[in-house]
Amino acid sequence: MTTATGLLVAALTLPGAAGSGAPDTIASAGQLIEALSAARLSVEIDTEGHSCGAPDRCLDALAAGEVDLYLATTREVAELIPEFHILDVPYLLESDTVVEMVFTGAFFERMRDVLLRRSGLRLLAISGGGGWRGIATRTAPARAPDALRGVTLQTGDSPVATAWARAVGATPAPVAWSDRSTLPVGHDVEGRAGSLIDIARADDDRNFQHLTRDDHGFSAGLWLMREEAYQALPVDLRQVMNAAFGELARLALAEERRRTTGALAAFEAAGGAVHALSAQERRAFVMAAGRVSTWYMDEYGHEWLVWFEGAIAEAERQIGFAGGGVETRP
Repeated sequence: MTTATGLLVAALTLPGAAGSGAPDTIASAGQLIEALSAARLSVEIDTEGHSCGAPDRCLDALAAGEVDLYLATTREVAELIPEFHILDVPYLLESDTVVEMVFTGAFFERMRDVLLRRSGLRLLAISGGGGWRGIATRTAPARAPDALRGVTLQTGDSPVATAWARAVGATPAPVAWSDRSTLPVGHDVEGRAGSLIDIARADDDRNFQHLTRDDHGFSAGLWLMREEAYQALPVDLRQVMNAAFGELARLALAEERRRTTGALAAFEAAGGAVHALSAQERRAFVMAAGRVSTWYMDEYGHEWLVWFEGAIAEAERQIGFAGGGVETRP
């Protein structure tokens, strides 16, 4: 799009409830694009989804050309490429460093190429969309899968999230991503699984006094651009977009770590208790959830699981080669 002043304008939107993403990251995206383009590009920031008509149709608006850029959830993009549910298969990612390497390396490039070929949308970057996931409970921490047996657990509306909940013995109660921080938690819901940031900052903290850090997944955000809009830019401005979003991915993941630390501290300050699993306790969850990988392969085939696990193994190999040790998450 072009303004009366001749500036190319990209409309940047966020899905979900107002302010539910990472507003500082969104602002950083606009600032990076504008700075690196020497103001030849300007960015309109819309965290409410007004430019889409409604937050839950932003991906449709992107495909239709009503917006040029969009930060999507894994579940949304998996509506186009179902195999991309691989990002939510539990207990595969184990550290922030591995997350960053996988989200910016060859696996990212494979996702970008497949998405472009099959949907006409360009994946510019993968960053955090909520960070590490945990389990909130009312009266006692979930230190073993047995503690969740028969528990009604509010989850995201991803099929992988509900498959994970069933695998660890819980009864899933899926909630749309856009409703996750605004929907009241009924008394029939005995637990909540999802982003540590979302759980810790929710208004219903009094319902859940315990937050278990099993880190069963990492909520990703996928930055998308219409290929038509991308190709309409001069070559140097395409390079600006690539550079801006490469840097944005790094900044956003660092911001996610800071937000997680702050959210957990606030949860404890409000009287909640945060529990980190021991290696043995986490292993019990990993073993119980192993059937989710089998379910994924039955639904979507084995190729993406092989590629994802291979990218994780290569990241861990590089970390070990560089002398990296066990990483402590926030």
